[in-house]
Amino acid sequence: MKILTIMCNNIKMKMSNTHSFVKMTKKKLFKNGEGGIQRKKAIALRMGLTMAASMMAGCGTDKKTTGTEAAETKTEATAAATTGETQANETKAADGNTAGEKKKLKIGVSIMELTAYTWYQGVIDGCKQWLAENGEKNNVDIDFSFEDSRSDVQTMLTNVENMVASKCDGIILFPADASSAIPTMKQYVGEGIPFIVGDYAQEVKSDSDVVWSTFVGHDMKALGEKAGQEAVKYLDTLGKKDPTCLFISRPTSGQVSQDRFEGFKSAVLAAYPDANVIEEGDTGAGNRDSAQTLMENVLQREASIDVVCGHNDAEVVGAYNAAVAQGREEIKFIGIAGDIDVLGWIEKGNDKWLAEVLQDPVVLGYQATDAMYRVLVNNEKLPEKYELPEPDAITKDNIGDYEWKNWSWLG
Repeated sequence: MKILTIMCNNIKMKMSNTHSFVKMTKKKLFKNGEGGIQRKKAIALRMGLTMAASMMAGCGTDKKTTGTEAAETKTEATAAATTGETQANETKAADGNTAGEKKKLKIGVSIMELTAYTWYQGVIDGCKQWLAENGEKNNVDIDFSFEDSRSDVQTMLTNVENMVASKCDGIILFPADASSAIPTMKQYVGEGIPFIVGDYAQEVKSDSDVVWSTFVGHDMKALGEKAGQEAVKYLDTLGKKDPTCLFISRPTSGQVSQDRFEGFKSAVLAAYPDANVIEEGDTGAGNRDSAQTLMENVLQREASIDVVCGHNDAEVVGAYNAAVAQGREEIKFIGIAGDIDVLGWIEKGNDKWLAEVLQDPVVLGYQATDAMYRVLVNNEKLPEKYELPEPDAITKDNIGDYEWKNWSWLG
């Protein structure tokens, strides 16, 4: 009995230390653009905490657990259980091929806009980063074949055919529309070539159309919600009951753009039920120039606008340029994704910019590669969706925590 008491006391002490470190680790998920790696550490810690909690179930306690401690422990245990199911065991990757001859894989990666949109360079960085950090210890080497589909369905399908012809073991698609590739994917999945779909969630007509092993992507509504929350922080300083916010959407991006708008709108209206949240769709090229033209027209119509957000940084920067040209000093701006100009303005103290909501492409490429590895080497059955960290907002108060000037994907 005495031995059991000593063991329980040791477990309690380790749980306390681990729990504190988990909470500290959570705060650093996106620092230095390495969300995937730091998230893996947090997940492993959560799972260790859950195991310790299970062992404690058979031990007595010297004092009652406070309500806060109990809630935090339950939250960590739930997160670990959910993430463990979703991500599989974070330490299991090492089990796949740790002995014998190094396993060589060829993975094709078709990217929606590789040259026109530098954000996707971060996806490539993430793929390569996974290999650099996990290849040697898992005794695996990966030959990546990166192809640009240039937002064209036929080019994407040609990329897939070429990847199959070049003997790729698996294919990762970052498409604008994967539904058009379903017949092709069904054919090659039947021949033993797995697919991972990333970035844009895909709408399908039936469950039988979901032929990819998993989807890896950010929660688009959560990105909008985070932007809306940053808007609310500013609106709270104005003392208005009915502020006006503008969101510039991109109709050609379909549900992705709509989800971001709905997330932004819901966050603002939750705090300001009488707010006027306007959506304007950029039906042009979806770049800074087309957004600036759209904003020039909106400014002629709207006498007062408090905050502008949009589908991505190009839309918001275009709106910002229009507002500056017309002397509309009252308007504040919030970007989404990651833009070198926006981050530069925030760092320099440009008070027109409230925040940049980070959509980290490095973690996207990293986790897509991790998913493909698990399918090809560990033969794992993955969940429908591979979870990514929640979005973070970069502001003047925390921009010093990010080494954003080293992020090559910013251009």
